[in-house]
Amino acid sequence: MRLFLISLWLFTCSLVGFSQKLEVGTKSKYSDGAYHTTSVYMVDAPVSRLDAVLHEIYMGIQNQPTKNLKWLWKNLGHHDNVENDIAFSERGFSFDPATSKYVLKLGVAMKKGDNPMLFNVEGDMKEFYSGGRKNLLLTVTKRIKILDNARFSIVSVPQPGGKSAIQVKSDLDFGWFFSMFFSESRYRSIMEWRIQGLTMNIKKRAEGDTSSNY
Repeated sequence: MRLFLISLWLFTCSLVGFSQKLEVGTKSKYSDGAYHTTSVYMVDAPVSRLDAVLHEIYMGIQNQPTKNLKWLWKNLGHHDNVENDIAFSERGFSFDPATSKYVLKLGVAMKKGDNPMLFNVEGDMKEFYSGGRKNLLLTVTKRIKILDNARFSIVSVPQPGGKSAIQVKSDLDFGWFFSMFFSESRYRSIMEWRIQGLTMNIKKRAEGDTSSNY
């Protein structure tokens, strides 16, 4: 009887998770010294297709992510409508599947045309299922001048009618160097804008848009 009740409780929890209403759109807030962003969009494709796109990201990011995932970064390089936008560039990436550890050599230019400063970002990258949802999770494990802590997740969420939803969450605790440059409004125009664009690129990929391959 006890086993039956536990099984029933787990099944009920899974149904609640699957039917949970998602708030579509992109929102950010600043709390506890960090910027938290959530971006959610409905996808006109089955969750199996969205799962495949997340796996494509996981595999592509392991080796030359800028080259392998052009569609993911499309239109995210520079925000022409923002004065003093910060430019980010990948200058090298290594990943060890045995330990899930990655090292990203990140270029950061405080102004367009400036020579980028180079930073080594170290962390973990994992692909897994939880509660019937596919997750791609990246965390930062070593504090550097521009970043004290970070967590970035991409989740595929099953929806009724054979549809799905993409949910991207970002928690960024900037280091002292970046904190001097970011207000909440500037964060939204520089970082939230890119997170929303990345979410939309994943949505389009799952829905069959191949125009971002080039």
